[in-house]
Amino acid sequence: MDEPVDIYEQAALNMSIPDGCDVNRAVYASIKQLISHDIIDPSLVGFQNCEPLCGICYHGSKEWDYIRFNIIVIGVILPIVGVFGIFGNAISAFVYSRPEMQCSTNFYLFSLACSDTGVALTGIFLFSLETFRPFSLTVARMSGQLSAIVYPMGMIAQTCSVYFTVCAGVDCFVQVCLPEKVRRMFSRKETVHFLAICVVIFSVLYNVPHFFEGFVIDCYHKELGGMSREVCPATLRYNELYQSIYYKYMYAIFLAVGPLITLIVLNTFIIGFSVFGSSASNMDDTMSLILVVLLFISCNTIALVINIFESYLSETLGSKINYIVDLSNFLVVFNSSFNIIIYIKYSRPFADTLSSYFCQRKPKTGGLGPPVVITEKPSRSKKCKETLSRLLVASQPEVLI
Repeated sequence: MDEPVDIYEQAALNMSIPDGCDVNRAVYASIKQLISHDIIDPSLVGFQNCEPLCGICYHGSKEWDYIRFNIIVIGVILPIVGVFGIFGNAISAFVYSRPEMQCSTNFYLFSLACSDTGVALTGIFLFSLETFRPFSLTVARMSGQLSAIVYPMGMIAQTCSVYFTVCAGVDCFVQVCLPEKVRRMFSRKETVHFLAICVVIFSVLYNVPHFFEGFVIDCYHKELGGMSREVCPATLRYNELYQSIYYKYMYAIFLAVGPLITLIVLNTFIIGFSVFGSSASNMDDTMSLILVVLLFISCNTIALVINIFESYLSETLGSKINYIVDLSNFLVVFNSSFNIIIYIKYSRPFADTLSSYFCQRKPKTGGLGPPVVITEKPSRSKKCKETLSRLLVASQPEVLI
């Protein structure tokens, strides 16, 4: 007896390819595979001569209220914030690379500024460019051609941002709370560079699956009247086991809940040491802890919920989920773009060094210690605590959607 044919497989088999076309083309096989896995609706599949019509995998909302919201928030405000962030992170990287600012913590903050630049750049491309895709054939081609590559690159940059933040927190915990011997070892150039390389390698390896979540097809854009390109999801992206393990559990452990808990624990120990283990107390540490938690919650909770409950929210909210996704994406770029404001406002060494280079003013204070190895115990502890409490506010993990 023949095996029963699934309705989606039957729909794929029944897909009508225009006469005279090469039925063995890879694009036809890909479309059939997506139909057979119920990833795309077979009713959306159409052809212009032998080319599939655009809109098979990408079909934006037709609601005018959402289109207006998307253009204002993602098309206009987000790129302005992102461009500000690119320049701000470039300045931050420059300042933290100066000889008078070199110490182990500042090396991680320099690396964080570099990775946040990548987050802002990819965010502008992925989010803002996508907004204008329906209005320009050139933009549609560019977006379709590069999105499958830019998205995983953006995720790599974001993962680096998460773990350079954690490294800065661990470094300050060591400098403030642990014995001198451990502090010296952890501040060595070899140790700092080794950890930074580990962060980059882990970020690349962790995000390798994203490179296999989509593929690009050539298609004919009926509304704009020309050939374009479109990114379609691979079947891997909708595999239930893959979604459960990679997007729920691994994401929560490695990119959201795990780093947040780590930062809270580290900050708690540093605050406790500042209050009970040192004669000099600093109320800024307590306020910074509150700001760290509030900033993380405000900029990452939406992304966390969307990533973990994507399927349920899509079914429950329908098209309204687009507003939430746009807001989450904006917060991603916002969180990676305004670090320099925090640095200037809360870090006196940063502000003075910035003034000395750009305003030709003589610094009022020195840097955050000598390069690599810190030798002055009181100065190191105080300044490192200031760096953690004030600068972790600006470098919490964020997630692209």
